[in-house]
Amino acid sequence: MAASNTTIDQLNETAQHTALETFAKFYLDRFFGAGLDVFSQIDTQGNLADINHYLLDNQPLTREELTAGLLTNRSGNLLDLLKQVKVTFNAQGAPETPWNDWYADQIAGLPQGL
Repeated sequence: MAASNTTIDQLNETAQHTALETFAKFYLDRFFGAGLDVFSQIDTQGNLADINHYLLDNQPLTREELTAGLLTNRSGNLLDLLKQVKVTFNAQGAPETPWNDWYADQIAGLPQGL
């Protein structure tokens, strides 16, 4: 099946919500796990700071509550960050490349130190 090359802002409302929710869950995994290095290289508008501030202020919440909170309180930041990463989606809002694969590809493409 060919890639659709649909960006986040071209999705309908339902698919965009799916894309944001899937991304929020992936972001939380990175935030509480292996870090956000790739996103810190991409984000030029301060979205990471806003998202992370919300997460730090709400640490006692469960992952499900944090996901819902991000979608309610930081959806604009998530949307802006998704526009910056330039990932494409299928019509249902799933990324064409799974988030973990995309992240691994981004890490592999970073220049290595001496």
